[in-house]
Amino acid sequence: MILERPSIRKRDHMMTIPSDRRGLSAGVARIGITPPIGIRMVGYTVQESCSESVERELTATALVLSDGRSKVVLVACDILFIQSPHAGRMRERIAARLGIPASHVLINASHTHLGPMLPGWNREEGEQKQIQEGYVDWLETSLAGLASMADRDLRPARIGAGRGTVAIGVNRRERLPDGRVIIGENPAGAVDREVSVLRIDDLSGRTIATVYAAGCHTVVLGPKTHALSPDFIGPARQIIESATGAPSLFFQGAAANINPACGIGGGGLDQFDDSLRIGAMLAGETLKTWAGIRTHNRPGPRRIVQSVAALSVWNYEPQPEECVEFFGVATRALTLPLAPLPDRQTVERQLQERRQARDDAEARGDSLGARNVAQRLYDWADLVARTQASGSPVTRELEVWAFRLNDIGIVAVNGEPFAELSLEVKRRSPLAHTLFLGYSNGCLGYFPTPEAFAEGGMEVVESVRNYVLPSSFTPEWGPTIVETSLQLLEELAHS
Repeated sequence: MILERPSIRKRDHMMTIPSDRRGLSAGVARIGITPPIGIRMVGYTVQESCSESVERELTATALVLSDGRSKVVLVACDILFIQSPHAGRMRERIAARLGIPASHVLINASHTHLGPMLPGWNREEGEQKQIQEGYVDWLETSLAGLASMADRDLRPARIGAGRGTVAIGVNRRERLPDGRVIIGENPAGAVDREVSVLRIDDLSGRTIATVYAAGCHTVVLGPKTHALSPDFIGPARQIIESATGAPSLFFQGAAANINPACGIGGGGLDQFDDSLRIGAMLAGETLKTWAGIRTHNRPGPRRIVQSVAALSVWNYEPQPEECVEFFGVATRALTLPLAPLPDRQTVERQLQERRQARDDAEARGDSLGARNVAQRLYDWADLVARTQASGSPVTRELEVWAFRLNDIGIVAVNGEPFAELSLEVKRRSPLAHTLFLGYSNGCLGYFPTPEAFAEGGMEVVESVRNYVLPSSFTPEWGPTIVETSLQLLEELAHS
């Protein structure tokens, strides 16, 4: 695995607190973030129609954690992703409101494919442009207010962690007999089936918030659905919160090559049934794990009591209120190269071909889905041509974010990581409990394994065009993500 090339530009931030024990405070708040009906939806290029209704409300939930000296804000949003520069501005606004560094803010998207489109994804005009720009401005202000609400809710707390296993996902990189890799089902492929659960309680053991993280594409409700929806996260949230009596935050993990076990919804009532089933499976495992985490007390010394028979008994003892031994954040920004661009003649030829295909689709009056695809491919070819003409270096900035609270670590990256990357980081992590997240603080595109580049498939080839990247990532990106994540966890673990 390659840690980093000599040409990589690196920016680090690390803030840690001395290791004397102290108390933890936690606050949580939620707002609805459902946009106006009529906003264009994003998630399925073949769809990208305007929303017509709401299946379930979209929400954003913020959790603020503090040890009295420092604060971290964790935000979970029902949205496909929040790309740059929007994500950066939102983190800055939240940080300014709470008086903390922007590096202490994590915004994770559930990656629902039935969420609103944000400005910059499509070339929009007229009313649609106004709707999207108005929504993202409102969202930026609202998330800052949400974090402030959670901060005002701070109260003494304790935290515990656990792990469950749930089979809601399947590796989707299926190889056909002719060698092509399609989005299908590959039961032998890698899957991270772990559900990571954090239980944050008040001092009496009553839950303040539940964090649960898993890696699975939120695509149970497929492209024939024209209703805004959090997908299977909606039913999961409802079940968890009815049992715990507290808000929950779903964090999307390494879902790039993982689809729900039921597949992408093809329309009809069955897909809504599948959404309930997948959500219930995730909620059930989360609750089972949550119930096994004790934060406020623990079994005391065992005693033998003589009754008719000899009995082994113990009384519970309270856990100490000063539960924080370590609280720290570390980030690293790496400017990494993309693959070289094609030669000038190839770039000009593909631009001409994509322009003609787009114009032909419009002239024929093709379906909205076909026209969306043709437009996206033209936008991609145009970007490649403009990038080549500029002569600028073809790079993107990877941000790796890490947080440690005692033996709990969270690592997050700004893209769609393959499950193999998550499995490797968790396997080698120096901390007892590690959450590995994608779709955080932005989203550059898919982060495949080195092996996937030789195999091809949507995540390697077509996704470059869908994300409108000038060229693909390289096989070094995956190992760099793994090694950088582990470096940050090691630095936090040994501070």
